[in-house]
Amino acid sequence: MFVKLTAEAIIDIHDQTLSDYGGIEGIKDRGFIELLADKPFLSVFGEEQYPTLYLKAAVLFQGLATAHAFNDANKRTAFASCAVFMYLNGYTIEASSDEIIDVCLRIANSQSDRHMGTTEIAEWLTIVCCPIN
Repeated sequence: MFVKLTAEAIIDIHDQTLSDYGGIEGIKDRGFIELLADKPFLSVFGEEQYPTLYLKAAVLFQGLATAHAFNDANKRTAFASCAVFMYLNGYTIEASSDEIIDVCLRIANSQSDRHMGTTEIAEWLTIVCCPIN
């Protein structure tokens, strides 16, 4: 059983990100944030669509980075939300700032030949995540 990151927590993470790094305040679509918070736990006909922790984190990361549910700081909020989600479930992300920025840009730029989809994000997370001791 995995711990879910709520829409309210994602909004709090976004607000903290803006407080720390600046940006334009505001939510474009609160309902979409709620949908993105629920998506990692989606079941169809009783079958979980994202059964592993890494897939759940990846779909959350990708959704928040690309949905533009906020006026600003979508990619920053996406990564921070993914990191908090992993932490709540017993893992930390150990990657350099440059690597994190690169991954965020690759997720957000669907036109790039270096684009990362959910599977690639999950694979990256398996490499950079470590259990909390």
